[in-house]
Amino acid sequence: MELTSESFGLSLAEELIYRFKMAALKRAVILPFKKEENERALLNERAEQFMKKYGNQVLRMAYAYVHNMDEAEDILQETLIKILEVRLETDNEEYIKAYFLRTASNIAKNHISANKRHETDELNEELVAEEKTDLSFVWEAVKSLPDTQRDVIHLFYEEGYQTAEIADILGRKEATVRSDLKRAREKLKVILKEVYDFG
Repeated sequence: MELTSESFGLSLAEELIYRFKMAALKRAVILPFKKEENERALLNERAEQFMKKYGNQVLRMAYAYVHNMDEAEDILQETLIKILEVRLETDNEEYIKAYFLRTASNIAKNHISANKRHETDELNEELVAEEKTDLSFVWEAVKSLPDTQRDVIHLFYEEGYQTAEIADILGRKEATVRSDLKRAREKLKVILKEVYDFG
């Protein structure tokens, strides 16, 4: 199911762009007001373009880590700010997309490390409203995997990347990605069978 702004309530994309601008102003990512207005407008335009192109995928990846929509939105916002601070000098969309996902993955891991929470995680009701089957138990199983394996599972099954593409995104060797994918599948099979009597 494709996640859109409507999936998460009224005009999520606009809200996130607004939140980005407010946070960016505080962190001086937006140029000082003494600078030319068109320079600030250009930066805001880039932020909006990035959000429209990659925001949905980054949000999905963030949610796959933290299972909390508010925190996933924060990760998306931090990712966008980080990308604009770096000021990527390339028009290669695949490279930019991979950089976004890798940055979001690192930020999400930092959130998990900082929080050290052991809450009972639930899939957001809005994410599964149109699904015929409740797959929350699968998310629970995936969340128990090591970070490296969770990354690969998400990118392979949720985003549809091939192992060579995943290797580029994560900066790993393809053989390592294939190995992680195989081990993750084996672990999931054991977990789902033993804990949930599935499969």
